[in-house]
Amino acid sequence: MKRLFITALLLITAATVKAENYGGEFLNLGVGARAQGLGGAYGPLADDASAIYWNPAGLSGLVRPEVMFCHTQLFGGLANHDFLGLAWPLSKRLSLGLGWIRLGVDNIPRFSYDVGTVSTGSFGDNENAVYLSAAFQRETAPWSKPLKLSAGGSVKIIYNKLDDRQASGLGLDFGLQVKLWLAEWLAVRSANQVIVGMEPAVVGRSNWGTIGLSLVAQDIGGTSISWNTSSQHRDVRPSGYQAGIAYTQPVYPWRSQVILSAEASSQSYQKGRLGVEVDYRNLLSARLGRDQKELVWGGGMKVWRLRFDYAYTPHLLGSTHRVGCSFKL
Repeated sequence: MKRLFITALLLITAATVKAENYGGEFLNLGVGARAQGLGGAYGPLADDASAIYWNPAGLSGLVRPEVMFCHTQLFGGLANHDFLGLAWPLSKRLSLGLGWIRLGVDNIPRFSYDVGTVSTGSFGDNENAVYLSAAFQRETAPWSKPLKLSAGGSVKIIYNKLDDRQASGLGLDFGLQVKLWLAEWLAVRSANQVIVGMEPAVVGRSNWGTIGLSLVAQDIGGTSISWNTSSQHRDVRPSGYQAGIAYTQPVYPWRSQVILSAEASSQSYQKGRLGVEVDYRNLLSARLGRDQKELVWGGGMKVWRLRFDYAYTPHLLGSTHRVGCSFKL
């Protein structure tokens, strides 16, 4: 047990040192078990309450209000990472979102500078972010080809507490999503169905799927996190940009679909994210992804309006198990 506490203390100390150059590191962990099972390549696919984090534009894809909760144990249970989100479509075009992310390590023993002394109490490290999001969508038809364009933004309020020290910051994210139907864009006109006074008939290729594109800007202009220390120290979370593409292919004989997704980032800690999902009758899902050169996997099950998801990520300090549940109201 003592080793467990000492390891937790070392992790917090290391995170504090790193924060001098990179603030808000806990926000790099991502949210949602489905997104994690896809390796984090979720910007072009985000269509649930976790879109608050991945791409706020995705909130516009919700038809019903949704509540989502996700819990993750890090480093073999030394730290807990939680997400609670609420997405609420107000109309066919406008949706709102509210989310809370927390990373916490509790009951860290406090020791004096004298070697061999017993602990004199405990303290904790709690890092929090509250997201306020909105998204808007519009259907348009450039070159007479239909597509859906969505745009969204998030204001995030950051609050950290390490022992008796506190920090706060304010950040801004923005995202775009584009969805187009290949059957509409690649439809051909039949040369044999010309009727006088009428346009040739359009032959749709309904077995073709959809393409999703995304562009996300996080921490626009850099997010400053100020500590209430005597030096008024500030950490800065730099801006990051992600571009993604996804393809959804329906498999009609089994009423299923296969999804391929990829996302590139300007952030150095991301080496490119890839994900694949096989969905069977909108009931069961299997997922495989790559995140930071690590293979991840997961799955999901849907019962009525409830969806349960799980994701597994290997790590040298202890594998990560992420479980999530969402409910459509």
